Amino acid sequence: MGENKRIGEQTIAFKNPPSIISTAAIAGPKEGEGPLRDYYDVILDDDLFGEETWEKAESKMQKEAVRLALEKLKIDEKDIDYIFAGDLLNQLMASSLAARDYKIPFLGFMVRVRPLQSQ
Repeated sequence: MGENKRIGEQTIAFKNPPSIISTAAIAGPKEGEGPLRDYYDVILDDDLFGEETWEKAESKMQKEAVRLALEKLKIDEKDIDYIFAGDLLNQLMASSLAARDYKIPFLGFMVRVRPLQSQ
């Protein structure tokens, strides 16, 4: 990570903060019928994207989203420093499977939802 440094157990301070330079969004058929339909790059006809399981489908969606985001910029994966990703499975399985096909370091996000405490 060069001149980046760790602060605490789970925090990294980047010398140059990450920035989003391209995005791509892929939606399933139901999302494609909703009010955000004009913002998706691809709307699938099939929830499983031709795969046998939801996990494989989500991984395939993420691979395609990375490919589309790179294509929009007309750059190669070697020009990207990191992939930051998470997934709805909250286990990072689909994200890590998608990222392993690229030669880009992967930093996964997991969100842990805690129940609200009574006041």
